[in-house]
Amino acid sequence: MSKLPLSVIICTVNRGNFLKRVMQSVSKWRSLISEFIVVVGPVQDNTELVLSAYQNIIDRVIYTKFKNVSIARNLGLYAASEPIILYLDDDVIPSETWLKQHVQAHQQENCGVVAGIVRDCTQAHKPLQFARGVSSRWSEDRPVLSARTQSNYLESSHWFAGIMGANASYKRDILREIGGFDEFFEYFLEETDVALRLAQAGYPIHYLDVAVEHYVQPSHNRRDRIHLTCWYSLAKNTTYFALKHRLPNYPAFWFWLRLGRVLIYRCGLRVLRLKWTHGLANQVLWEYLQESWYGFKVGLEAGSKHSFTTPKAANLLS
Repeated sequence: MSKLPLSVIICTVNRGNFLKRVMQSVSKWRSLISEFIVVVGPVQDNTELVLSAYQNIIDRVIYTKFKNVSIARNLGLYAASEPIILYLDDDVIPSETWLKQHVQAHQQENCGVVAGIVRDCTQAHKPLQFARGVSSRWSEDRPVLSARTQSNYLESSHWFAGIMGANASYKRDILREIGGFDEFFEYFLEETDVALRLAQAGYPIHYLDVAVEHYVQPSHNRRDRIHLTCWYSLAKNTTYFALKHRLPNYPAFWFWLRLGRVLIYRCGLRVLRLKWTHGLANQVLWEYLQESWYGFKVGLEAGSKHSFTTPKAANLLS
């Protein structure tokens, strides 16, 4: 049986214990795909032992010194040899059927990206985390919608079809054509930015009804689902994204009012909520708010220049 024309890429940092479960799953359908690449950030856990145990199914391991998911994804993108790129998160358990349906969807005309459903398996009833979601040019999101409701949103130039990286695949050459992932987004909104740039380049998202199981794991960006530690990144990337994709001639007053509302909800109110959900000390909350403010200023500076450049991932290959 011929192999699927897929380069499956895992980007991982300090999730060795769950990575083992993911690798066990990959080993069951490894013979179906043409290439399997693992991109490893600066790790301090047992990731190396896990990779050693499964070295027979890995074609290439790439290392990066950065904890930056966009850099990691670009490293995989420029190393991949197959026409379809499928990024596999290190906390997602996929199925064999999932792979085949992604490849089939890419046969459609003018297809640049395919996105599917994501279920949150850390909760008992496994709720939908993403299904035909949309995002706005201020990075607001409506992650779970029906096809009809999504269509209604997309009638506005302020909204566009979204993707969630836990269940998405791309045409390699098209993703390279638009410049890959913007490495200013070290975490958060990197996929949203790619979705919009693909749409602007004339490549609509094709959706699948197939779901993957997402087991959200702690990381350097979050201690749990509510207690995030990445307030700098959230504020920085929200501000930068909105400025980068601001519609021309949109009134400045309404632009800043809407962006301010997003930032207050995304950072300010969520930080304050930690006082009641986790009983954090006022000093910790104040530090989080300061991080958010600093992130806003950095995002404002970068987004206002409209000439922000990042290292080419092709030159970071080791």
